[in-house]
Amino acid sequence: MSTEGRQKWVWVLGSLCVLLVAGYLGVPVALEALGRSLIQHDPLRQADAILVLQGDDEIGSRVSHAVRLFKDGYAPLLVISGQPVMWETHSAYIMTRQALAMGVPGDRIMAVRHEADSTKEEAAAVLPELTRREVKSVILVTSSFHTRRAKRVFQAGPGGDRFEWMVSPAQDRYFSPDRWWTRRRDARTFFYEGTKTLWYLIAE
Repeated sequence: MSTEGRQKWVWVLGSLCVLLVAGYLGVPVALEALGRSLIQHDPLRQADAILVLQGDDEIGSRVSHAVRLFKDGYAPLLVISGQPVMWETHSAYIMTRQALAMGVPGDRIMAVRHEADSTKEEAAAVLPELTRREVKSVILVTSSFHTRRAKRVFQAGPGGDRFEWMVSPAQDRYFSPDRWWTRRRDARTFFYEGTKTLWYLIAE
């Protein structure tokens, strides 16, 4: 093989090595971007209500985040959405107790109990209650990985386009976009929510 031919192959192999290394190093960046694509964090301003969606984790991350917003004066009303969790026990009752224990006055809490089994059904149950209370603007609180889809679902719900929506993510113990693929629990949450998001975009 001529010197020119060897130099050509060295260049080709060197280029392939560079591409492989760049691709390998780029995978974490791409995966993290995918994780962050599930999350939406809107600029917040004064609203009529803070709405906490059902499905909180065991330590009440969503309620804790919503109470902090309430105490910071972002809204005068805390709306808690929940479904039954076991015999004669309702998640809205548990979440309300947590909010009360954290110092939210009872007359500033509105619990919406329902049997919704999806975010779409939850929106259909909660939106009429917000309308009855003449709420116009809402800060939507849910787990970080659920924020982008939840906002879309509530905006598209019955009468949802009449509200001003701002979404504020609560840090959930089951997901962090930082290297989520290295933790089984986070990866499970990503694929679960990612599948729901794709299904919503395709089927709705």
